[in-house]
Amino acid sequence: SLCDQEKMLKFQADQRTVCWIATYHIATAVAWQANVSHPVSVCITVILLMYLSFAGACITHNSMHCRTFTHDTLETLWRHSLSLTYGHPVCTFVPGHNKSHHVHTQSTKDPMRTSKLRYKWNWLNVLLFQPTVAADVFKMDMRYLALKRHTGEAYYGQSVREWMVLVLTQVALLCLNPTKFMAYVWLPHIFAQWAIVTMNLLQHDGCETDEACILNGSRNFIGPITNYLTFNNGYHTIHHIHPTLHWSQLPKAHTYFVEAKCHPNLNQKCMARYIYTAFIYPGKRVDYYGEPVI
Repeated sequence: SLCDQEKMLKFQADQRTVCWIATYHIATAVAWQANVSHPVSVCITVILLMYLSFAGACITHNSMHCRTFTHDTLETLWRHSLSLTYGHPVCTFVPGHNKSHHVHTQSTKDPMRTSKLRYKWNWLNVLLFQPTVAADVFKMDMRYLALKRHTGEAYYGQSVREWMVLVLTQVALLCLNPTKFMAYVWLPHIFAQWAIVTMNLLQHDGCETDEACILNGSRNFIGPITNYLTFNNGYHTIHHIHPTLHWSQLPKAHTYFVEAKCHPNLNQKCMARYIYTAFIYPGKRVDYYGEPVI
């Protein structure tokens, strides 16, 4: 019943996140069984799965800051489901994101700092950001995993299980049908991983790096459509101020703590418009004052 769901979930708003993840798995299963052959239908199906997988990555990000279920077993199963949704173990968010990016934002200790990209053509910066930082993030993940194995913490066992379930599932699907696997599983997962990491560039490039200027340390995308589709991942400044705040509470917290206090250029109403201006035309890499990023 709905009452039982509310007891299992820490926040009632996560009924929608559960529905979104279930939709991804159902849509993938239907696409796999449907034997669609028309190129247009295949493209539409792949695009839908790409979005749903990316939405899963946004939900994963939120879940790794604030757990979804009150029961430990349900939370463990939920994390496995999330790993299968965007094609990467959710445990990897801990070292590369929670304990690094949030603690050392944009510094040399942040493997996802945007200063690693220095192409004059700004489109290349956004296109190649995720492939550029991926190796350093993976190295950090492996070092952190080795540390947890040495200290004997529960994180190690949980991580190994997530890796095993994900790898075995993907190998099985690849063996069953390589073509369907590439179209309906691998491609959506690659896009989701690229998109969730690339959002870091959109939100931090050209912003303050000093911890004392945290209100101007992130760019916010406050449009309702963007935040509905990404589960409020557009409200980034308040997320850095209060990382464990549930995603459903971010809009009100942004209005109260951030909106009137940060530089107005850091509150972007439309993500699509910002992407076009920043990376296509005029496509200049500028900070939030409009000055060139050196």
